[in-house]
Amino acid sequence: MNYKIVSNNQKLIQKAKHIFATLGYNESIHIQEVDIWLIDTKTINEESLISYKNKDNYSHVLFVKDSADDLKLLLKNSFTRYIDMDFSHEELSYWCKFLSSEKKDEILYLSEDIQIDFSNKVIKISDKDISLTSKEILLLKELSSFKYISTKYLANSLALNSTSSVRSVINRIREKLDFNIFEQSRSYGYKLISFEKKEEKSLDISYIKELEEQNTLMQSIVDSSPIFIVTFIHRQLYCINKSFRDYLGVDIVKELWDEESGDFFKLIEHKSSESEELKDRLFSKGEHPIKLYEINDNKTEFIIETFYFENLDKHLFVFKSAN
Repeated sequence: MNYKIVSNNQKLIQKAKHIFATLGYNESIHIQEVDIWLIDTKTINEESLISYKNKDNYSHVLFVKDSADDLKLLLKNSFTRYIDMDFSHEELSYWCKFLSSEKKDEILYLSEDIQIDFSNKVIKISDKDISLTSKEILLLKELSSFKYISTKYLANSLALNSTSSVRSVINRIREKLDFNIFEQSRSYGYKLISFEKKEEKSLDISYIKELEEQNTLMQSIVDSSPIFIVTFIHRQLYCINKSFRDYLGVDIVKELWDEESGDFFKLIEHKSSESEELKDRLFSKGEHPIKLYEINDNKTEFIIETFYFENLDKHLFVFKSAN
């Protein structure tokens, strides 16, 4: 097995190298032969995010985190395989054994009849196989998400001397095919073309319609519930259900929408300096104690139970009396 470490932390690098050596792993000389990537989260930037997502499709990627901000960045981008900075010999060893036993997808479909076979280094077109070099395969892997990757980043990732070399690799692939599989943008770089786009678009429309139907159904249930419920979509206040509106009173609800621009958190006791912290806490799943301002400045204690529906990007706050 070959590994590559991406970090500016020399202590981390030396520690990881020692553990990899005891496992019999070799530091990769050629970037296209990396089996396991160990990536320091501190080195991630906006440009590298897509590349790491691509790498995770065909290689084994393990991140090293050192803070809550690191964790937030990883989870936000759906990177769920990580290890703490103070990892032990056993922890990294367990991860390596697990990752090395995991089988990755080796076929990328451009269409039903056009596939890229990474393991055999060929593009399959119906019954015909077109051979590719290791550098050409690596470039296709870097573009496997069908999203634009900058030419400069591709040059760095492929260990090429210049962006002209990237274009040379792409032109060599084009010459081997009877059609173009690349789309270029001067501003964004290159991406692979999916020849299933029309079908995907119709699926997307169907998916959105289904989500809208789900949303309407859920909202009708929420609004008719005798429980106090508040709905947020994309973290924006969407609806306070009828039972809660009756409880708060028309004036309070109207003030929220008209004078406070729908800022529901004006109803909850907190210091203004802690407003964002409160929102983050309440938008996380689980139960949260709060005090709710009511008419005549009385405060009533509640427990908010937060539910999150990822596909809809919807939060439900269910209020339970704490008394």
